[in-house]
Amino acid sequence: MLKRKMSETLMKWKGAPKRKVLLLLGARQTGKTFTVRRFAREQYRSFIEVNFLDSEEDGAFLAGAQSADEMVSRLSLVAGRAIEPGTLVFFDEVQAAGREIVTLSKFLVDDGRFDLILSGSLLGTALSGVASFPVGYARIERMYPLDFEEFCWALGMPGSIMDEIRAHYAAKTPLEESLHARLTKVFRQYIAVGGMPEAVQRFLDGGRDLGAAREVDADIVEQYRYDIAKYSEWRKLQIRTIFDNIPAQLTKENKRFLMMSVKKDATFDRLKDDFAWLTDAGVALPTYFVSEPKYPLLRTKVREKFKLYSSDCGVLLAQYPQVAAIDVVSGDGDANFGAVYENVIAQELAAAGFPLYYYFNSRKGELDFLLETGEGKILPIEVKSGKAYKLHTALNNLLATKEYGVDFAYVLSEHNVSVGEREGKPVYYLPLYMSLCLASEKGDDLEGFRLENVSFEDW
Repeated sequence: MLKRKMSETLMKWKGAPKRKVLLLLGARQTGKTFTVRRFAREQYRSFIEVNFLDSEEDGAFLAGAQSADEMVSRLSLVAGRAIEPGTLVFFDEVQAAGREIVTLSKFLVDDGRFDLILSGSLLGTALSGVASFPVGYARIERMYPLDFEEFCWALGMPGSIMDEIRAHYAAKTPLEESLHARLTKVFRQYIAVGGMPEAVQRFLDGGRDLGAAREVDADIVEQYRYDIAKYSEWRKLQIRTIFDNIPAQLTKENKRFLMMSVKKDATFDRLKDDFAWLTDAGVALPTYFVSEPKYPLLRTKVREKFKLYSSDCGVLLAQYPQVAAIDVVSGDGDANFGAVYENVIAQELAAAGFPLYYYFNSRKGELDFLLETGEGKILPIEVKSGKAYKLHTALNNLLATKEYGVDFAYVLSEHNVSVGEREGKPVYYLPLYMSLCLASEKGDDLEGFRLENVSFEDW
């Protein structure tokens, strides 16, 4: 059983004094249903699941409820037993439920005796016709493929190793070389396998069989293409063309997605809904261009300019020739893994909750990623795949520009931790596997942060 961080999120939701509907978004096969079922088994005495795709009759029957009491009565008939207070109700594949899902959910929330979780494949797009939940009724969480730390859990890596990685990240000191070499091998395996739960499980069950994992990832590619044809109606050709073009666009020196790759006369305005479909479906991760690397980055974000990464590195590699996956695992020094390495870092950052941005200036160069830290600072990140990982002109130019106020930068590569200096500012060279520590830079947890009590008695 694969351990997922989403389980901790579900526990926090359950512990909230007034629970809303939990709306669990995410791409196909990221483990949403499995995680909810396990959570239910461990935390609830009573659990009922209704899959609206598998049982259209049950969905139509529930949709006919006109009150909370009638809803509970109908749920009892569907479950074949009385629904006791404190039950977790799970509506899965809700994209098949239509507008009725909002009414059904409101009934259960207003009743107050039950907890409710909604989930579904391609939820963000398939629910486009469903009215918005009223304010205060829903909490939205997004589930991604396994990140690198979750992959390490699946492999049975001791927690002490994770602690050691984090300690060296905090101190910016190199790990013992043999440990560094082993972790680098594990990270290469993660890139090749990806984070889709079934692919990871097949990899483990087959005795670290890369072929078995790749087979699953290739199947997922075809399932995505099928979903596009099924759910996107008349725009399916353009959406599929965009999806199929992601690997090719990422291999170019300028990785910005070019509209002409879809259609000669294509413009962003004509294609924006197609890109939104892939993003909302959790299939693609757009990384937006900013014209200035200054806080807040949203201020200079240009929505028409972006790189488009795959939501999973294993799924991405499944779209490349088989030899690419073999080269990644073997660490072939002659191969260029720039696109793949950038993709896996985008995946890690997205899972950590960072909005994705990059910077480009024709005179100063391009930076792969820009993060906003919890202190309101900009943290540039460069991803390097070759031996010349300490050559980074664009990064030097950024650090030299005083008005940007950038204090330090990270360069991620396969090399061990070291510290350099550019323009009097530190540049930390970190191994790729330390991307699991980047979430600590977010620093947005306000728990325990209490505000001063202001008295109005003397006003």
